[in-house]
Amino acid sequence: MKHVYSYRLLTLSVLLLFFIESVHSNGVFKIIEGMRDPVLKAKIESNVNALLDAINLAQQKQSKSVRLSKDIISKDALDNLDEIWSTSAMSCPSSQLACRCLKTSSGWQVRGIPVDFDEADSAEKRQEISIDFSQDGKISNISVAMEMHRYEAIMTSKDCKTDLDYSRRQIIVNFVENFRTAYNRKDLKLLRSVFGDKALIITGRVVSEKPNTDISKIRLNNDRVVYTKQTKAEYLANLERVFKNTKYINVAFQDIDVAQHPKYDDIYGVTLKQYWHTNRYSDEGYLFLLIDFRDKNNPLIQVRTWQPYKDKQGKVVTQEDQVFHLGSFRITR
Repeated sequence: MKHVYSYRLLTLSVLLLFFIESVHSNGVFKIIEGMRDPVLKAKIESNVNALLDAINLAQQKQSKSVRLSKDIISKDALDNLDEIWSTSAMSCPSSQLACRCLKTSSGWQVRGIPVDFDEADSAEKRQEISIDFSQDGKISNISVAMEMHRYEAIMTSKDCKTDLDYSRRQIIVNFVENFRTAYNRKDLKLLRSVFGDKALIITGRVVSEKPNTDISKIRLNNDRVVYTKQTKAEYLANLERVFKNTKYINVAFQDIDVAQHPKYDDIYGVTLKQYWHTNRYSDEGYLFLLIDFRDKNNPLIQVRTWQPYKDKQGKVVTQEDQVFHLGSFRITR
């Protein structure tokens, strides 16, 4: 009789645990490594769960915004989330999430959170976000993120040999993701801050003429593409018109390469393939960013180039010898 009682008690306990797990299975997020402080770990887990519950609820109710306590998320981060939400609601489809917690220069970060964007085409719905936290575990930023395998490739590159280089690469990834997310949420204010007042912002078209360009002591060495130079104001004015005429913009980055300048260790080159898609227009091209770390707290894009994925004859532009990279520029100080 005693054994029967114990068996029934065990069965009841298992069923109770199963019931509890079922009730809390939607959006359960756990940190599996990277965080030793149990109190802070619990707070970050709780805040992520609250965020995922809130976006799922807002998506189900077709709400115009996501409601979260100011104790969980900063005002700036909530404003950024609302701007993303204004172009497309999203939801987190996963019932169980286990992620690493990464230490950053300003706090903490978790990556690889899957979300589905309602307004995106079916092939683009599933994307990932990264969530940044202040030192005390409060959500400080949300970005549309590159996939984890791309992130790992940048951070574990054999060229990354020092802690300072690793830290800068981490900043570059966050910088690139915030830059990408600015297009997704149509954030002209952030884009104005990203581009320095003397930044070189250029767009390209394929021709046979050789350009003769010498701007701000940065010289282009390329005879395949001629560039129409735009000022910062001109570029942003054109972009504002695009934002007004489109509902949802999906900007994706692939084939990302990060390189440190061999002479100036505070200059980095980022070469990536950019995929731009709206309900009215799509294109592919190569984007190059020259990022200046002289002001370590405010890295700026001093050069931005864009090249079409294919030339006028429809031939794919090869990344090996035709796409801009750090070696395409002569920098003098």
